Amino acid sequence: PGEHELCAQLHIARMTLRRALQHLQRVGLIRSSQGKPREIVARRRQTAPKLSGRVLLLTQVPMQYRLPFDAFWTNELRETLEKAGYHLELHANHASFGRAMTTSLERLVEQMRPVGWVLNNSTQAMQKWFSRRRLPCVIVGSRHAGVELPFVDKAYRAMCRHAAGMFLARGHTRFVLLNPQSGAAGDLESEQGFLEGVAQCNRPDAQASIVRHDGSIADIQNKLNALIRRREPPTAILVSRAVYVLTVMGHLMRSGVRVPEDIALIARDHEWFLENMVPSVASYVQNAETMAKRISSAVLEMLESGIVSPGNCQIMPEFKERETLGPRLARPRPLSKSNESRPTVTPTA
Repeated sequence: PGEHELCAQLHIARMTLRRALQHLQRVGLIRSSQGKPREIVARRRQTAPKLSGRVLLLTQVPMQYRLPFDAFWTNELRETLEKAGYHLELHANHASFGRAMTTSLERLVEQMRPVGWVLNNSTQAMQKWFSRRRLPCVIVGSRHAGVELPFVDKAYRAMCRHAAGMFLARGHTRFVLLNPQSGAAGDLESEQGFLEGVAQCNRPDAQASIVRHDGSIADIQNKLNALIRRREPPTAILVSRAVYVLTVMGHLMRSGVRVPEDIALIARDHEWFLENMVPSVASYVQNAETMAKRISSAVLEMLESGIVSPGNCQIMPEFKERETLGPRLARPRPLSKSNESRPTVTPTA
């Protein structure tokens, strides 16, 4: 690989990498020539190479762009594996998550020969590929249907079922789950739990809907505008992914919609930056140390046993009841007279 990719994989500075490469060239392990990439010096082997102690973490997000929570459990996993004699390498390879997935993964298997895999932000196709090949693998995230691999994640279904109950307990009868159309198993579980929470309440006047967006600021704004312009706009909203809470609250404020006076809000996920927001955001807070330990234990157990079993570990975060949830409603109320007069617009769901 090139210098930029090696720096990202090994989490080292370019100067450090170049010194290491110069040393490897001096001792004859690699060679380089002008205008060509460095090459490992070929050596004949009488037998097939043994599997290394390398564990590959596959993700779509490079280390420098990972959220603090993801960075924390990744570092904890690395330390745990190193104590047990393994080395964790992070591969942020978009090809492994797209149309060239099969070719990219087969190349990684052949070239890297890892003893285990950790999948983060994995697609359904990727999970099924590893499941069919029975490769030693742990999913950090929710597992798709038909996949027989162990996974560790938050209990999204239970969280969103609980969130719907919290809205109903506050007197809300019109509320929305704003969810990315990612196709991620956790987001699909969220939708099921949200609808289950409404169905279990036995309230015929409850109107809950799921609104999906493509993750862009423009699309989130369009979906919010459509919600606000409804003849009977929602009085509460559950937002998936902490980063989207920033967009939602900013756009509502700019549109003259007050939180929680006009719309109550719960964040399905929590990140440290939500602690700096005003009003304070009601959210589900996962203990980072607990999650990191569960992930490390699952990966280590998989490596030491060599057994690929469809075990699961779902952790229910703690709900923090903060200002954006608001007080109990006496009765559902419109946003404003101006909004009531607008024509009804139903967002794409």
